[in-house]
This record gives sequence, structure tokens and C-alpha cells, in this order.
Amino acid sequence: MTSKAKSAWTVLLLAVWINLSETVRWILYSKPKFDALYQSLGLELPDKPINAILWMIWGVMMAFLVFILSRKFTLLQTTMITWLTVFGMTWIAFWNSAILPLDLLLLAAPLSLIEIFIAALISKKLQPHAST
Repeated sequence: MTSKAKSAWTVLLLAVWINLSETVRWILYSKPKFDALYQSLGLELPDKPINAILWMIWGVMMAFLVFILSRKFTLLQTTMITWLTVFGMTWIAFWNSAILPLDLLLLAAPLSLIEIFIAALISKKLQPHAST
């Protein structure tokens, strides 16, 4: 298999893992908390097909970020850079917009860290190594 094909398959696998992990966490844990917060604010949580598509694109972008970073950084560095960049910034933006149920972070933060660690581990194991 060529290097480009192997890289593409690695990113695809990462995207599947990230989107599956995000979907399970969303359905089982996060959505009820967001629903309650939005309801208390007199808002309706956006729940149209386009929202799901945009979150899937977000997951693919995260997969690509993990793939690129893991070529240049260690497993732990890749995990922390990705986690802080993606989740940290997302949650700060949500909090700043007053649409983040803070108690959500008690479970979502460690689960998301594990999700990114596993993605970085997959990437490290499957991708061709960049020359330095």
C-alpha cells in the first residue's frame, strides 16, 4: 500500500473512532444536559440533520489534526495539544456564550481526553513515520 493510501486510511479510521466516540458520549451523557440548559434558557437545542453533518466534519478535522500532530510529536504531546486545541477551545467558546452546562465537564473532560489519547495511539501505530 502506498504511503498516501495508508495515510488516507489512517485518517478515515481516526475519523470513524472520533465520530463514534463523540456520538455515544453525546447521546448517553451530553445531550440530556444540553437539553436541560437550553430549556432553562428558553432556547431550543439545534437538532437538524445539518448540525449532525457539521459535527461529523468537525470530527474529520480533528482526525486530520491528530494525524498531522502525531507525525511530529510524541503520543502524550499529540494528545494534549489536540485536546487543548479542540476541546478546551470549544468548551471556552460554549462557556463564553453561556451555553455550557459546567457539570458536563465532570465526565466529558476525562472521556474526551481518553478519546484523543486512543486516536493518537491509533495514528502512531498505523501511519508511516515522517522523516526528520
